[in-house]
Amino acid sequence: MEEQETTRKKSDAQVEKEIKKIEAFLKAVIPEHWDTYDYKSKYDSTLTYVENKNRITEDIKKLYSNDYKGATLKEQAEYAKAQQERLLEEQKQKVVAEVERYNKSIAFVESKELDAYFEPVDRALIKLCKGYSHLVFVKGRGGVGKSRRIRHILTKHKEAFYEVTGDVTEAYLYRLFYENNGKTIWFKDVTRLLRGLNSIILLKAACETEDKRLLTKCSYSKQQDDLPDMFIWKGKIVFDYNEVGPLQLKEDFEALITRGDYIQLAFSEKDIHAMMRQIAQKNWQKEVTEFLIKQYEGTEVLNLRHQWKAFQTYNYAKKEGKDWKAEVEHEIHSSISDTYAKLYTLTGGLAIRAAELKRLLLQNQIVGSLTTANRRINDWLAMGELHRWSTEKINFIVSIRQPPQSIAEISEKSQ
Repeated sequence: MEEQETTRKKSDAQVEKEIKKIEAFLKAVIPEHWDTYDYKSKYDSTLTYVENKNRITEDIKKLYSNDYKGATLKEQAEYAKAQQERLLEEQKQKVVAEVERYNKSIAFVESKELDAYFEPVDRALIKLCKGYSHLVFVKGRGGVGKSRRIRHILTKHKEAFYEVTGDVTEAYLYRLFYENNGKTIWFKDVTRLLRGLNSIILLKAACETEDKRLLTKCSYSKQQDDLPDMFIWKGKIVFDYNEVGPLQLKEDFEALITRGDYIQLAFSEKDIHAMMRQIAQKNWQKEVTEFLIKQYEGTEVLNLRHQWKAFQTYNYAKKEGKDWKAEVEHEIHSSISDTYAKLYTLTGGLAIRAAELKRLLLQNQIVGSLTTANRRINDWLAMGELHRWSTEKINFIVSIRQPPQSIAEISEKSQ
């Protein structure tokens, strides 16, 4: 049978499949060298897969025997795995040390006026740091300083914390708790965990009111084979997010948040302006901040990220000999909403009569009827994406921002 397989011509698909199997074999046996070994040229399509594997095995034994001191193939694989784990651990420790240096290096503005806006967050986090709470939820729209404040309080109170961003599966959550036991785990926008049954069950157990809480495996995936079936959890949890999304397990979620402090931050546009002015300490920062506030007037709600970005743009423009105001203004118009972009394309940013805007909407097939055009304009006015500048009941003047020419001039021209 084997002889027939040797003489029979293999299809391209079969050859490709066997080469991939050889590659997988090499990754397991010589993980540090597999990509330097020219296994494709060593592969012989007239031989069986087993014969090719045996030939390549003998070849790599000769090539890499010095690295492994003549060990058997199994011993080589174990040695390579141990080396890989050592390197991964060293890399992990290096990243942890780098994160700790980063947290300590951040300069925070100390201001009683600014602190007042975050007093509910500070109180909840200080309780957690001092051991009077296991769980804190901080909810609020993006760019209002939630994450920066959390980092500030945790760092200020020397709390050992592990920051988690991106996605975390239900199966991995148990490992995350086990490997970071005793620390505060800070989940940033990881809201998927708040929508899954297994993760909610585990989170509820982790946030019971006792100082020591018993956690058990919720699943039996291979990701957890090396972990104990249960352990005592002594850590804390912080959730920092904008929105959770649709909740199918609303009752479970509500039961979870009752185990800790739930803070919902809500800031008005006036609040954001006041916070920005507190953050701006230097004269140039104050100038940039006022310019930014003026530019965003009548367009969209500002947040603190806009200010940070404008500061960076100012420094860039100064170093490159550019006009910083022009650079900041250009960036504002490059990051506008879809509605603003659409209306700017139609009007060029100038104030026009409502009847003219309706005509442009119909002409460019943005709406299909005059009724829809009327409704859209009313919606944009209500949302603050469009502004009304005259008192007429029907054919009033509108624009997406303060018009560059006087309202009287526009009214006169359009009569």
